[in-house]
Amino acid sequence: MPMSRGQQTLKQAVNHMLDVLLELETGARLGSESELAQRLQASRTTIRGALTHLVEHGLITWSGRDKTVLRHPVPMDYFSQSESIAPAELAESRFLEWILRTDLPPGSILREAELARRLDVPVMQIRELLIRYQPNGLFEKNSSKNWVLRGFTETFANELIEMRALVEGAAFTRLLATRDPVIVEQMIEMERRHISLLAREDAAMVEFPALDAAFHRLICASAQNRFFDEFSSRIALIVHYHFQWNKLDETQRNRVALREHLRIIRAWLARDDGEAKAAFDEHLMTANRTLKASISTG
Repeated sequence: MPMSRGQQTLKQAVNHMLDVLLELETGARLGSESELAQRLQASRTTIRGALTHLVEHGLITWSGRDKTVLRHPVPMDYFSQSESIAPAELAESRFLEWILRTDLPPGSILREAELARRLDVPVMQIRELLIRYQPNGLFEKNSSKNWVLRGFTETFANELIEMRALVEGAAFTRLLATRDPVIVEQMIEMERRHISLLAREDAAMVEFPALDAAFHRLICASAQNRFFDEFSSRIALIVHYHFQWNKLDETQRNRVALREHLRIIRAWLARDDGEAKAAFDEHLMTANRTLKASISTG
């Protein structure tokens, strides 16, 4: 039986709460339900359900307002991705991960049924994803009605760079003008995730594309413009697909990008708008150089 949206929301909250526990020492106190709801962007009802789950599995004690950490979570405490996100979100996640981690050359044929079997998602969802990304020029249908992964030209890259500067530049200007508590919490969490990834071994850098996409989506989301949101979700696939072709110093480049993100985040959190804007502009210049290099070495 398909999982209800309510169950998925609860399981997402549990997984996020487990991440919070990882940051705390055994015996530490969790924040109030309101603070947790704000941090995790969930309702208090969902937070209570997640806390109850943690109590039942021996992770915390909960008495009145006191919530105390008993132990750190282990991998088995987490719900799997397939359990905690909606089918459409799961399909897109698997699709993007496969594209980003598979060295498919331009001209590769993508057959809907074959791809659906490989990713274990319905054919209709694969078709919808290909259609969704088609306008950006990454996929097209050939005369045989098969989907083809297209190449990437210098002209296309220049157009993409110009559009990215316009959209993300406008979004970042709005971000500087806001101190929405929800965005502040998201930025704090983003800082934690960046620090965590930087501290890990080079092999963990395969997680960089997803974190990079999440960071830029957060910037675009702050503008509260649905067209910015759509642009940010699509550009992540295009940019990182082509980044992967330039393997020279790939790990080092990812670490540089993570540090540039941290500079932006910390300046924004410190309300140093001048430093934040300068860091953001420098980061886009670095990203643009990397994108152009991916063409010359592809």
